Amino acid sequence: MAKISWSDKEALISPQLFKNLRFSMQLIAYCFAEIATLALGFIFPIYVQAVNHGSVSLAGWITFPGAVINALMAALAGKLLDKKGARLPIIIGAIASLTSLILMNILAPLSKVAIILLYVLYYGGYGMCFGSLMTSGLITLGKANHAQGNAIFNTLQQFSGALGTALSGTLIAIAQNNHVGNGTAIGSKWTFMVLLVLIIVNLVLALVFVPKKKSK
Repeated sequence: MAKISWSDKEALISPQLFKNLRFSMQLIAYCFAEIATLALGFIFPIYVQAVNHGSVSLAGWITFPGAVINALMAALAGKLLDKKGARLPIIIGAIASLTSLILMNILAPLSKVAIILLYVLYYGGYGMCFGSLMTSGLITLGKANHAQGNAIFNTLQQFSGALGTALSGTLIAIAQNNHVGNGTAIGSKWTFMVLLVLIIVNLVLALVFVPKKKSK
């Protein structure tokens, strides 16, 4: 099937698209952003209850401000993309998310207020860069391949989200099994460190592979 798809111009998803280096690298950056976001979305409600001894209600609402900022920043990113191209919102967003993860690693264990503020900073950056990465990646393929490129992005978004949740859950479970009492805090710190590496790679890929000039 792989050989047929590789040579079949009518294939649902053509592997030939991955030969486009700019597309492939921006796709990887996109996936890393999604992994980090879903991992944090999984961790923080658990963290509030297990580490900060907050209520279930607080745990459920603590990520809400970040979701609001994400929507606002995504709208702003769209305007910047139209005026300046995709590179500016992607770089600004990646730097904001990276700054948030650096602070998470430095300040951990995190208070409830720190979680809210850092998640707002991270999610605002995510809103700036996530959709812009997809748009930029699709532009590199040309209009003829937009449908296939969109299918690839959407499929890997789902896979990356599941991977992010599995990653954070696994690290917390390992820490809980080996560190009685503070396993959730330790597992979360391990996750913050892994996500920091992913977002550093995300920023480097954006700097190298996102075109500097606005596509006409």
